[in-house]
Amino acid sequence: MIDLNLLPSTTPSTTPSTTPSTTPTLSSVSSRKTLTTQEMPLPAERSGDSSTVQVQVELRQAVDYFKMAMEYLTQGRFDDAEELYRMALNVSETAMGVANPAIIGHLEELSSFYVSRAKFEEAEPYLKRIYALRINSAQEQLSDYFDLADTVDKLSTVFERTGRSSEGEKLFLALLRSQEKLKGGYHQTTLDVFNRLGSFYLRTGVYVAARAVFEELLDIQNDSNGVSAEVAAVLSNLSVVYGKLELHMEQIAVLERQVDVLDTIHGGCGLSLAAALTRLADVLSGAVRVTGCSDILEKAELIYRRALTIYEKHYGPSTPTVESLRLRLKNLAH
Repeated sequence: MIDLNLLPSTTPSTTPSTTPSTTPTLSSVSSRKTLTTQEMPLPAERSGDSSTVQVQVELRQAVDYFKMAMEYLTQGRFDDAEELYRMALNVSETAMGVANPAIIGHLEELSSFYVSRAKFEEAEPYLKRIYALRINSAQEQLSDYFDLADTVDKLSTVFERTGRSSEGEKLFLALLRSQEKLKGGYHQTTLDVFNRLGSFYLRTGVYVAARAVFEELLDIQNDSNGVSAEVAAVLSNLSVVYGKLELHMEQIAVLERQVDVLDTIHGGCGLSLAAALTRLADVLSGAVRVTGCSDILEKAELIYRRALTIYEKHYGPSTPTVESLRLRLKNLAH
């Protein structure tokens, strides 16, 4: 595995990238709905009849506050919605206890409300509470890992937006080390953390570190999966890193390999292949403008035309995507 102590600090050498990266995750695990008070289990210490009834009453009240907050959001009454989110959380804390993981749903709702309004400092304490509750719970199911990893993503975003990227880095490194210890260096959760760490470095402009992480991840995925969507995703991220570092020949090489991988997977068609072809042609087009090389020009034109054929087959001849590719071909000719 990569020596994490050799990675550079999170001080970006250039402007942080806003380029989205492809993150291979298990969508069937990580795309879960937020827990609401309607789904909260009753605590064991309140299993007596009278206390159970009281808890149920309190949780129903929390649900009512939550529903009203949602309604206020649709009306643009953000201050009122915030107050109701806080009231719902307070009621659920009273009913369930402040250290009960069952209150995570309301903590998430309130933190998401603040993040959506760019109130990152207000969101931070709630995300830290969620993180503490999840890090201290048993990581028995795959879904437990993804819950924790998603919280790390959200909390690191808050740190980034408040000028503390190094604190976000520490979260990812701690998560990586814990997964290596629990699952081993080649387990899917460990590789998922590697990808999240590389994406974090790419997002925050620490491109040398992002390169080290994605190159290591590519070697592991090659050994584990061979020709696969996971390998194609890492190649896509690595191409962005090489572009930021102005390593244009390396960028072209990984894009060509990504095209080969997707070509094999999809049998010469598919929108993901068309998108990869377009990215490769775009990079080659840029090389043409710099070098004026006729061979590169011819190659870029052929790749654009192949992507155009796939898009026309899927979308028809007169869509914005198709028209955009035709315009690129026209500009390439001039």
